[in-house]
Amino acid sequence: MRRTTIVRGDADEPAVANGVVTHHPDHDRVQLSGMTWPEGTPAEQTRHLLAYVETLLERELDGAVGDVTYLRFFLREAHADGATREAIEAVEREFFEPPALPGTTMVGVADLLVEGAAFELEVEAVVPTRERDVEWLELSPQGGG
Repeated sequence: MRRTTIVRGDADEPAVANGVVTHHPDHDRVQLSGMTWPEGTPAEQTRHLLAYVETLLERELDGAVGDVTYLRFFLREAHADGATREAIEAVEREFFEPPALPGTTMVGVADLLVEGAAFELEVEAVVPTRERDVEWLELSPQGGG
């Protein structure tokens, strides 16, 4: 099995503490953790992070946001309530169409390491191997005899 590590983003990207893609014959399994965005409301943070996931899957992995199978939100204690859950779920529906919503878990935690972040997000996705264009390479005889 081949493995690719995704490293922490820069100042314009969410902080990805750890990302791993394992490559299998018929799919790639993507796991992202430690994703935060320290600005805006929980809904705005969710929108920003899911847009990042969508871009990453499309540009780098030949996938789509619909390949996301699971989301885990670790909500800072001050945001671990029904209003935040509803706001996050509303944004999820901007990216995922029912009935193909990913499984979602929200867990309240005492604190987070990133100041201003309402939550930390983990994402799992399974990107099927899609048919790719095949180029033919013609080999000419070399050497002589």
